[in-house]
Amino acid sequence: MLACVWDYYGTDSKGTAEHFEKHLKEFILVKNIEKCVTGVQTDGKNQAFVWCAGEECSLNLIINNLKPKHFIPKENFSEFGIRI
Repeated sequence: MLACVWDYYGTDSKGTAEHFEKHLKEFILVKNIEKCVTGVQTDGKNQAFVWCAGEECSLNLIINNLKPKHFIPKENFSEFGIRI
């Protein structure tokens, strides 16, 4: 299991991340990607990130089309507040 991550910075980072998550969920629905969970984490008021976790084979379409900035392996999920 793996989580894809998109980072946002600045005073509007939380709102931008929440907006991206909305489109990410739409992409997952339209492309019929199964067993994929999303969420938004904030780190203070100037940083937020969107994550999408699932099996690597399920995430390939997301990785190839939406170009996440980082990846988090399952063993590090709790460190980043990712709960499935």
